[in-house]
Amino acid sequence: MQDLDMNRRAKKLINDLNLTPEEIQQIVATARVHLATFDPDFRANVTQIAADLNKSRPTIYGWADKSLEALVDALRLIRTGRPPKQRPASPVRGRRKTKD
Repeated sequence: MQDLDMNRRAKKLINDLNLTPEEIQQIVATARVHLATFDPDFRANVTQIAADLNKSRPTIYGWADKSLEALVDALRLIRTGRPPKQRPASPVRGRRKTKD
């Protein structure tokens, strides 16, 4: 992947996350498999992706399955909308001492 082909967002993410070229290839491969799985208009040749990366098809599918599971878990943790209002702390009231 040539540096000239990357946009600013990609460059920033690569720098911020300190990604290696191999990790970038893995991310791209899994993204293509995800798109091919869920988007009927997107086509990906997993055999070609595996050959390009010198990996097996099961390895590529394994990466995709693991990354999808992590992505779904992360997405389920993201709250959308306005956060709930913080209630003011109620003063702690002690018990009155009674005479015996």
